[in-house]
Amino acid sequence: MSFKGVLIIIGIVALGVLITFGVEEIRFRSMNGALLTEVKTLREKNQNLQTKNDGLSEEIKTLKTELGAKTEEYKGKIPQLEQEIRELETANQNAEALRAEVTSLQEKNQDLQAKNDDLTKQIKPLIAELEAKTQEYEKKISQLEKERRDLQKKISQLEEVINQARTILAPEE
Repeated sequence: MSFKGVLIIIGIVALGVLITFGVEEIRFRSMNGALLTEVKTLREKNQNLQTKNDGLSEEIKTLKTELGAKTEEYKGKIPQLEQEIRELETANQNAEALRAEVTSLQEKNQDLQAKNDDLTKQIKPLIAELEAKTQEYEKKISQLEKERRDLQKKISQLEEVINQARTILAPEE
């Protein structure tokens, strides 16, 4: 092979290398442009996310402040609510005691009602007997009063007779 052939081959190889470098450079520039565009997009997204993050951080601070205020408010209400719970428990115990007492009283009332019913049954014949005795005694009283009036008349008549006899027997003055 001749010097010219070697030079041609070297030239072809150099041209191939140059073409390869050119292609690589074009590809590198293309990739670089795409990467720059992507970096720009990512920076914009990053800026947007940073803005959102700042907004959310402020919102979190506000929410933490509100949470702290609510926590303090509720901590202040806890003793009051505990007191109300104790009062309700006491009221519930009282209500249970009253329910037990009502139940006991209802049972006593039922017992007394049963006794009352029995006594009412026993009273009816006694009332009838009492009425009969009352009528009997009223008749006797009426009869005795009539006898007393008759005796009173007889006593009056006897007193008149005694007075007349006294008048007759007494010496005249």
